Amino acid sequence: MKQNETASLCLLFFFIGYLALAANLALRGDDGKPAEVAPKVAPMIAKSVTLELPSREGNPRNSEGDFIRLNSGDILYIYTHYYGESGDDHASARLMSRVSHNGGLTWSEEDELVLENEGRMNVMSVSLLRLRDQSIALFYLVKENAGDCRPYLRYSYDEGQTWTKRVETIATPSYNVVNNSRVVLLSDGRILIPVARHAYRGGDLYSYESKATLFCLISDDGGRHWIQSDEVPNSNNIMYQEPGVVELADGRLLMTIRNASGRQYFAYSSDRGATWTDSVPSPLVSPASPAAIKREPNGERLIAVWNDSPNARNPLTIALLSPDGTSIISKKTLDKSDETGSQAFCYPALFYATPETLLVGYCCGKGPWGLNASRISRVQLSDLGIPSAKKPNPDVAKDGAASKARRMFRRHDAKTAPAADDASNVGSSRTEYLDDDFAPQSANR
Repeated sequence: MKQNETASLCLLFFFIGYLALAANLALRGDDGKPAEVAPKVAPMIAKSVTLELPSREGNPRNSEGDFIRLNSGDILYIYTHYYGESGDDHASARLMSRVSHNGGLTWSEEDELVLENEGRMNVMSVSLLRLRDQSIALFYLVKENAGDCRPYLRYSYDEGQTWTKRVETIATPSYNVVNNSRVVLLSDGRILIPVARHAYRGGDLYSYESKATLFCLISDDGGRHWIQSDEVPNSNNIMYQEPGVVELADGRLLMTIRNASGRQYFAYSSDRGATWTDSVPSPLVSPASPAAIKREPNGERLIAVWNDSPNARNPLTIALLSPDGTSIISKKTLDKSDETGSQAFCYPALFYATPETLLVGYCCGKGPWGLNASRISRVQLSDLGIPSAKKPNPDVAKDGAASKARRMFRRHDAKTAPAADDASNVGSSRTEYLDDDFAPQSANR
């Protein structure tokens, strides 16, 4: 009898110990460090969904995009449009567009073709910049195969009606990830493309290393020539992916880094992106998904949109950060799933429709292809604790007309611009730059 009781007690203690061990492991990440705890879901911010592009027959997925203001005052949104039967990342896709004539309140009802699929797989991940000579720069990925995905560049001198021949930014075939709305224009005219390069192991479509090396492509001549920055150090040995860059008020650059640690990591550059510090954990709890960060209009603080969860792309959160990104001042929930938790949100693009209004374009949805719809939400910055601008920002004039500042920066008329199929003059000494919705202002400049 005593032997049976002793055996039962031993089994009980063993079971309790096993549960304690399992609980301890559950609280730790893959690297053995304590796992991040999901933050409390922030209150919802008031928003209006002004455009929803769901999937449909023959169009299994509508994905990430970016915005640009046209000289007419209209806002152009270009996004990745999958066609055929599959919405897989490597499936067939082209670039399509919608236009808003009223600051993002409503959008055109029909898609307009921007660029047909010129890759063996697809084209995707658009970034748009306004150049000071009034041309528009279109950056996008061309995916040829599982080991060749590279960013290219085209220019438009007629407000997106036609585009030049494409300009190569990376000569050697390699697998490079550049997210949508990631290419940035610094206040001194330098262009940066933040890149995650994945080593391809050969074999099936997804046989490449999850952990990428990060660097920036740099151009000081309008995109005609490109050099590569130093790689971002990774002493933490985390899974670097999908970087983004924002220029801070003090002139430094901040890089956001997607990874699998349960938190966004940040790195900084003090030499305009040529070299970078080692990465450090940021205040943004996050799954393996990217964050988008942009300076507030006429200010120094940052606005971030990301998934405020350590393990799910839900909810989608918007926050006001300190000027260096090291602390959260206020945050709200921009979008979240229903009770089933089956919906996800990712790949945001941020654009100031006015100094008081922010447009956020992002992927959402559920089903066989996950993020199968493209959505645009409109929010008031005052609901995030950002007061109305004291003076109108010249690049986001409320009346929607081409601003006086834009006209001041116009250096050449249509007669001096290269023809739509000629990129030979792009990047010459006359080509200078102005950001598409606002130019960062530094107290030191």
